[in-house]
Amino acid sequence: MPIRLALVLLLLFGALVAYLTSLNTTRVHLTLGPEWGDDFPLMALVLGAFLLGAALAIILGVVRDLSRAYRDHETARDARRAATLSERYHQGLDAQLAGRWVEAQAAYEELLRREPGYAEVHARLAELARRRGDEQGALVHQLQALRTDERPETLLAAAEAYRRAGRHDDALEIHRDVLGRDPDHLTALRALRDLSVELGRWADALPAQERLLRHVAGEERPEEQTRLAGIHYEQGQSRLAEGDVPAAVVAFREALRVQPDFLPALLALGDAHLRAGDSAQALRVWERGLERQPALPLLARVEQRYRADGRPTKMIALYQQAAARVPDNLAVALGLARVYFELSMLDEAADQLQKIEVRAPDLPAIHAYLGAVFERRGQAPEAFEEYRRALRSTASFEWPHRCGACGTTSVRWVDRCPSCRRWNTLRP
Repeated sequence: MPIRLALVLLLLFGALVAYLTSLNTTRVHLTLGPEWGDDFPLMALVLGAFLLGAALAIILGVVRDLSRAYRDHETARDARRAATLSERYHQGLDAQLAGRWVEAQAAYEELLRREPGYAEVHARLAELARRRGDEQGALVHQLQALRTDERPETLLAAAEAYRRAGRHDDALEIHRDVLGRDPDHLTALRALRDLSVELGRWADALPAQERLLRHVAGEERPEEQTRLAGIHYEQGQSRLAEGDVPAAVVAFREALRVQPDFLPALLALGDAHLRAGDSAQALRVWERGLERQPALPLLARVEQRYRADGRPTKMIALYQQAAARVPDNLAVALGLARVYFELSMLDEAADQLQKIEVRAPDLPAIHAYLGAVFERRGQAPEAFEEYRRALRSTASFEWPHRCGACGTTSVRWVDRCPSCRRWNTLRP
C-alpha cells in the first residue's frame, strides 16, 4: 500500500477515534510500574495502540521497499557486470579463433583482473599457453579453472594438461576420478586407455578398452576391436620379454580370439611356441594364419621353417599358392622370384622377375635380382645394366609397406605404424 494512502487512512481513523472518544468517557487504570500508574481514557488507549501498530507497519513497509530496491539494484548491477564480462570474453574468443593471439591474451588477462575465478578464461589461457609450448603455464591455468569448475570436461582438460607436462600419474588419477563418478564416460575411458597405452601400462589399458568396447557399435567397432587385440598382444610381448612363455601364449590367443586375423599375434604366437622348443606347433600356427591371409611376414616365417627342415619344394609351393591367391600382390610375386633364384632355378626366376617388371619397372629389387640372374648365367653386359638401373633408383631395395590408417610408408613391416601407432595397419 502506498505511504500517502496509508497516511490518509490513518488521519481518517484518528478523526473517527477522536469522535468516539468524545462520546465515550470511560477511563481505564493502567499500571506501568510498581510506583507508577494512572487512569486513561479507553479510546485514547485504543488510538495509541493503533498508531503504534500503524507506525510499525509503515516502518516495515519502508524497510521492505528499500530492501527490494537494493536487491533490484544489485541484480541489475550483476547483470550489467556479467554482460560486460561476457562481451569481453567473446571479444577474446573471437580474437583467439581469428589467430590474433596477443589480443586474445590481453582480453583474457583483463577479465581475470575483474574476475580472478573465471574458469572458462583460465581454460582459454591454458590453450594459448599450450600453443606457445608452455605446458607448465597451461597446467597452472587448467588447475585454476578446477577451483570453480569440476565438470567432467574441465577435469579431463586438466588431465590432458598433466599429461603434456609429464605428470602422468596425476593425469591417470583424474581419469579414474571422472570414471568413479560416471563409469561409462566414453571420453574418460578413451583418455585413460590412450594414456595407459602410451605408457605401456597394459594392465590399466585392458579393462578400460573392454569397458569402452561394450558401448561402441557400427563403424567404430572394428577399430576398437583391433585396439583390444593390440593390447592383449602387447601384454603377451611383455610376458615373453619376462620369460613367462605360457602367459604370453595365453595373451596372444586372447588377441586372436578378439580378431582372428590379427597378424602381430599370429606371428608372436608361433614365436612363443618356437621359443618353448615346439617348432611343429609354431609352424602349424603360421600355416593356419596363411589360410586366412598370405601376408609377407607369415610367408617369411613358414619359409624359414621349410628351409631349416630342408624342404625346398615346400618353399616353392608356398609362394606359388600365395601368388595364385593374391595375383595383384607384387610383393608375394617377388618372393616367389627370390625363392626361384635362391634355389638356382634361374629361368623361372628371370621369367617371374620380368613379369613383375612390366607392372613395377622402377622397383630396384627387381633389377638387382635380374642382375644377379644374368651374372650367374655369365651375361655380364646384361647384369651390369640391371645393376646400374637398380642403383639409379632412389626407392628402397626392401618392399615398402603403407599404413592403411594414416598413409605412412615404412621400408619394412612392423606391428604398429611408426606414425599413428595403430596396430596391424601396414600392408605391402
